[in-house]
Amino acid sequence: MPELPEVETIRLGLEKKLVGLEIKDIKLLNPKSFHGDPKLVKGQKVVSLWRKAKILGIDLTGNLTLLIHLKMSGQLVYQGKTKFVGGHPTTDMFDNQPNKSTRLIFTFADNSKLLFNDQRRFGWVKQFSTSEVGSLKFIEGLGPEPLAKSFTWQVLKERLLSRRKAPVKVVIMDQGVVSGIGNIYACEALFLSKIHPKKKVLELTDEEFKKLHKGVVDVLKLGIKLGGSSRSHYVNAEGKKGSFLDSANVYERKGKPCLSCKTPVGKIILGGRGTFYCSVCQK
Repeated sequence: MPELPEVETIRLGLEKKLVGLEIKDIKLLNPKSFHGDPKLVKGQKVVSLWRKAKILGIDLTGNLTLLIHLKMSGQLVYQGKTKFVGGHPTTDMFDNQPNKSTRLIFTFADNSKLLFNDQRRFGWVKQFSTSEVGSLKFIEGLGPEPLAKSFTWQVLKERLLSRRKAPVKVVIMDQGVVSGIGNIYACEALFLSKIHPKKKVLELTDEEFKKLHKGVVDVLKLGIKLGGSSRSHYVNAEGKKGSFLDSANVYERKGKPCLSCKTPVGKIILGGRGTFYCSVCQK
């Protein structure tokens, strides 16, 4: 599943392609993937693209917004007159499109297309009134954005202490506590802050909260700069693989020497997720 940097990378790439385009038609190859009334969307223009946690929003004219969640295998593929652009594709990305995993096709007035592909059918596109989006329960229930200016170390501390007895790694991945942080970036942020993933939140000092805050912000910004990670064939909106994992300190490096102290990187399971860490550097 793409994390915050991957979805933000998709947003930045597709924004350049979609803003200002008028939707001429929507083809529902799998009606269950689209929640809304296609008739209301037709004729509307794309105003802006935004992101909340791992959800991509597309604001349209007519007080309409499309919310998109890619889940495990979702893709957004833009096809212009001369260029093929992909969002979160699988290995068949460069095959003929649409393909057997294509669920929705948006056709614009200039005849370019946006395809929503989803092999496992967990992803979705939902239509809402723009004015109601902010009050939707699944939006309201998300934690603060870690890259927002208002997200200080004090805010992080307050949010994490809502689950004070749980391991910090588990809590920081809770989307209701802090939004958008998945397994890859949680492992890397904890390494940068030198905090053991099993350490309980209540055991953290203010200095560790400050270091963790910096670690979270730094890894997310680096992830966006490098176009996200390339695990599971993730590519950005230009069809290029993200290179964040090339600079990973611990993620998927079990048994390899820690880049700081040369101790073999360890792996444990926390909250059902593989967790990578250095037993010497992280306490």
